[in-house]
Amino acid sequence: MQKQALLKQLCDQLQQEIDATMAAVNEAHALASHEQSKPENQYDTLALEAAYLAHGQSERIAELQRQVLLLNHFEFLDFKPDTRIAVGALVCLEEVSLDDESSYNKQQLLWVLPVAGGIILQHGEKEIRSINPEAPLAKALLGCYLDDEIKLKLGDKKKQFEIIELL
Repeated sequence: MQKQALLKQLCDQLQQEIDATMAAVNEAHALASHEQSKPENQYDTLALEAAYLAHGQSERIAELQRQVLLLNHFEFLDFKPDTRIAVGALVCLEEVSLDDESSYNKQQLLWVLPVAGGIILQHGEKEIRSINPEAPLAKALLGCYLDDEIKLKLGDKKKQFEIIELL
């Protein structure tokens, strides 16, 4: 699987979010500085609220730009079957049924990245979800090897996964 093609797809998605957020900043700034937004009394806070919104959106843009920069300079390693899972690894997990009565093999592809968690990428028919090292599943995966099993408690549910592929 080509990580560079996936990286381009990820950065394109982040850039789309930057562009959409920039449009929201411009709209909020225009609202904040519009003549009709001037407060008529001390309780009229429309312009102030729009200014706060524009500031928050600007900070979001800066964070997204930082993520793109970091991803473009991140050194992606090639992982072998005997390599420990680290940031940059593409991992295929198979959920193991903890219920003796049911049997299933739900698989998922995860890409452990330093930033930009929760983004879904497409590689042909396969869906790849990015996760960052702070996610509980990523914390459980880091340091594991191919064929290891991990157990995770999410709320009141217990899940078990087997690492079936490492890229």
